[in-house]
Amino acid sequence: MARPRRFLRSDRTVVDSHIERKTLRRVLSFAKPHRGAIGMFLAVTVVDAVLVVLPPLLLQRIVDDGISAGDTRLVIWLAAAMAVVAVVDSGLGLLGGYLSSRIGEGLIFDLRVQVFGHVQRQSLAFFTRTQTGALVSRLNNDVIGAQQRSPPPCRAPCPT
Repeated sequence: MARPRRFLRSDRTVVDSHIERKTLRRVLSFAKPHRGAIGMFLAVTVVDAVLVVLPPLLLQRIVDDGISAGDTRLVIWLAAAMAVVAVVDSGLGLLGGYLSSRIGEGLIFDLRVQVFGHVQRQSLAFFTRTQTGALVSRLNNDVIGAQQRSPPPCRAPCPT
């Protein structure tokens, strides 16, 4: 029996759909106030990606140039460089997480403000025809749905 998730990934209607330019412009307008943070996040991500490559290269130099040649001083310097790279990489990971959260929460806040502002501009007749409690509940659930992220991967045996 096939797993249900398999059908979610192979849904051709999602793959074949295209986003209209008007919709894309509207979505990107939400990111405009957060340009600086987004640029900084992208820069941190690129630097972090470069730092991931350094430890194997440093380890190669330790083995090839330090240990094989018997150069203890080089081994110590390269090991210290690996430690510095690990600390910097951890710091960039923290900064990237902070920026990602700040951008995401800012976007959700902007979305919530715009949605509730739109509802407040509706006529009295709109609220007479609509169940207000259901409307507010729907608005909250839609914004919360946009806010939710996928759960982190399991470290222990995961439930299937």
